[in-house]
Amino acid sequence: MDLRKYAVMNSAAVTKLQRKYDKVHTSNKGKLFTSKVLSQRIGLFQSPWMIELLAFNLNSGSDDALDLSCEFSATPPTMTVLLLDSTREYDLTCGICLDIVYDAYGLSCGHLFCKSCACSAASILMFQGFRSASREAKCPICREAGVYANAVHMEELNRLIRKT
Repeated sequence: MDLRKYAVMNSAAVTKLQRKYDKVHTSNKGKLFTSKVLSQRIGLFQSPWMIELLAFNLNSGSDDALDLSCEFSATPPTMTVLLLDSTREYDLTCGICLDIVYDAYGLSCGHLFCKSCACSAASILMFQGFRSASREAKCPICREAGVYANAVHMEELNRLIRKT
């Protein structure tokens, strides 16, 4: 439970620091820094692991300081976390079939896909697994190469989706 709070609070704190820096210095360097961090996949920003932690929190039914909600009927389906005055939304739509992710996998670039859609995009068969994907295989959304080798099976998110 403490790890989940830490991850969300850390993410919110960096966002607040960036906004405060930009306000005090009347610049946009804080926003540029956050964009650079996001593009380099540093930390838990837009990481599949953050979504897994939040899904675990919802599945466990724990009453902690996190204000979490999951709206599968919304367009697009989202998972939202509210902490202090920061809100983070995670889109649960597959970028290929445009439906809610089924048997979700998160690529190392942070994008979520259905297993069958991701396998199709990587030109591999489902039983082969993502480790057999070519290093040149690119994410269908951001076109980053080599993202399939470290794909994360989103077990907690899949469990959460099946419950609804």
